[in-house]
Amino acid sequence: MDPARSGTPSTIRSPTSKLERALKRASLLALPGLLLAIAAALWLARDRDGPRAPESPPPMAGPGYLPTEAPLIPPPLPSPHKGAISVDFSTLAGFEYDAEAGVVPDEVAALDGRLVELAGVMYYGVTEPGHVTEFYLMPNHLVCCFGTPRPNDTVEVTLPEGEATHYVLQYYLVRGHLAVEPVYDEQGYLLALYSIPDASVAILE
Repeated sequence: MDPARSGTPSTIRSPTSKLERALKRASLLALPGLLLAIAAALWLARDRDGPRAPESPPPMAGPGYLPTEAPLIPPPLPSPHKGAISVDFSTLAGFEYDAEAGVVPDEVAALDGRLVELAGVMYYGVTEPGHVTEFYLMPNHLVCCFGTPRPNDTVEVTLPEGEATHYVLQYYLVRGHLAVEPVYDEQGYLLALYSIPDASVAILE
């Protein structure tokens, strides 16, 4: 029938529009494969030169990590301040502490309340390394950074109000009155067997 005579408009599909639709359908079907190929190429380029080493070591010590510049033993200690006695961790940590029994050797119990001087390192887990008012003192970096320190490896050190120190890898010399009494956190976990609540702190060079 002649469209002009019937009055019904006719739709004429051009070859160009059919080709465009065919190309669009083909591109949509090929897109997932193209994305997969790009991802594979990026992955191969990533591993081509082997695993990447970290750009720099962690800025502070941590579990299982010991900076090469960390001293393993303290430097020679100065003579004790007048009225203070020099104590070291070989005495404080030289026994196995049973938290249930709560018994310490007589020589350790005799230090309770005494003005002492003690050298050790600062436990790395401080929230503000540049302004430290309370920290845990430990015998050395091996105890501090590897495994779990025992209660008698740890002294809770608190500086007087208004005073602060900062985190370094060197040893600290701490002076104050030693309390031989377990220190617990809010959940009842035993943190330390000792504390020095009125500490003065100096960094040993």
